[in-house]
Amino acid sequence: MKSIRRLPVICGYGGINSAGRSAFDLAYKRLVFNLLSQEEKNEVILDLSNLTDGLTNEENILANTLVRKIDKDKYDPDGLMTGKMNVNAAGQFPTGFDPGSFYKSRQHPVGLETTLFGVSDTLSFAGINWDEDIKPIVDPSRVGVFAGPAIGQLDSFGLGGLMQSRLKGKRASSKHLSMSLLEMSADFINAYILGSVGVTGANAGACATFLYNLDLLINGIKEDRLDIGIAGSAEAPINPEVTDGFVATTGIADDKKILAMQQRNGDDSEIDHTRACRPFGDNAGLILGEAAQFVLVASLEKAFELGLEIYALAPGIKINADGIKKSISSPGIGNYITMASAVNETKQFSNDLKRSFVIAHGTGTFQNRSTESHVLSSVANGMGLNEWEITGLKGSLGHTMGPAAGDELMTAIGFWKHGFIPGINTTKKLAEDVYKDNLNFILEDTEKDKESIDAIYLNAKGFGGNNASAGIISPKIAVDLAKQEFSKAEHLQYEQNKEKVRESSINYQDSCKKGDYGVIYRFNEEVLEGLEDIEISEEGIRLKGFKAPIKFN
Repeated sequence: MKSIRRLPVICGYGGINSAGRSAFDLAYKRLVFNLLSQEEKNEVILDLSNLTDGLTNEENILANTLVRKIDKDKYDPDGLMTGKMNVNAAGQFPTGFDPGSFYKSRQHPVGLETTLFGVSDTLSFAGINWDEDIKPIVDPSRVGVFAGPAIGQLDSFGLGGLMQSRLKGKRASSKHLSMSLLEMSADFINAYILGSVGVTGANAGACATFLYNLDLLINGIKEDRLDIGIAGSAEAPINPEVTDGFVATTGIADDKKILAMQQRNGDDSEIDHTRACRPFGDNAGLILGEAAQFVLVASLEKAFELGLEIYALAPGIKINADGIKKSISSPGIGNYITMASAVNETKQFSNDLKRSFVIAHGTGTFQNRSTESHVLSSVANGMGLNEWEITGLKGSLGHTMGPAAGDELMTAIGFWKHGFIPGINTTKKLAEDVYKDNLNFILEDTEKDKESIDAIYLNAKGFGGNNASAGIISPKIAVDLAKQEFSKAEHLQYEQNKEKVRESSINYQDSCKKGDYGVIYRFNEEVLEGLEDIEISEEGIRLKGFKAPIKFN
């Protein structure tokens, strides 16, 4: 094992998907709602009520979350998706959620609006004020931000508007092209939230994009180039253009396919859009979903110095391509390599690989159910795993494209705090062509001793041979490693610093309960100019407003 001090740990997380807000495990709790205490249920309902502009009836609030019938007025006023394409199910944000209403949005695409919402949620939940807690301590060149979608900003304020403008007899604005760029998510975080001058970028890897971005940050920390940073992805793909692309691939579930699936399974004759996506079952295809998921990651050493809570250890992301392919959309060999490599890496943190489970990619397509189950079965057989537990989220959330593995990571962290595994609830029976050898698919929400799991494996793969898998390690193991590495004095100081962070996090949630989410948008604030605000010497660089210098050596 490399230096324990350089191990990357997750110290904050936030965002939103069709289940609700990620911070404080609220979206996770919505997934396992029926297993919660009444107090926890009330907490979820209150937050959803605040997000959805005042819906108050519990039954109505819950019905306006997760996969459901598409809100035609919001997503498809021209009826292209819901009418011509006959696609009527999606994992939409909670009905009424308007991310641009939480700050002075200036015609921003939804993906960028939710980036600001998600990163603000992450930092506030982590209990830190970037200017007060990070900038005075961290070398500004050792901060990393890696974020972006898989497809791009395709609504009317991004690439969609740019491509449609002349066809509709309108002029493209100066914002259309720039707002559609993949890396604009990272740019917004740097320019309007952190004011960062550190390392930045976006690594698009189709439906594995979240893990591709997290990989950049993790490697920077392990290689001692970065100390702390933000990684994630935001995607808003529920629009006619993206839907039409998936219709062309025959991989998306339309009403005709859903009805045929229900008839094959003896379900009700009326279409049930809430169960339209059935991973690993006799299914009809994938369902699009929208989400924004972000994490704050630091080296274990920096987390101790700053007093940050440790929610999980992320030792590495395994990424491999497929080699020669039959077609760009067909599966290949890469995912076998990534999953086996991820399992092997966790051996250094756990002596028993059986103390683990998998959150599968599980798209709900005919092809995925057989190919991914074969990957998982092959890894289980090769690694000596018996009855390896497998779950998936897309039946409830839809396929959120770039942030998909972020949905998985938030669920993994939620498990270690609460002990519930969300089941593949929309699938009542596995399909005949699903490989089951040494696998145990969890089809219902399940309570499990959270101390019995050392590692949770995240799996993501996408078009073009983009495969990524990660073994996320429990916070208990991370803390035990820290106890071995740091002195009693360092531990004492850490606990003292953590009190301030916890208090700030609690205060944030108190504000959220009143509907104030404190979305950060620092447009045109404290702008640095080269003429007056930078001082360069042989030793390094000093910037106005940054107490810590950039050191050349």
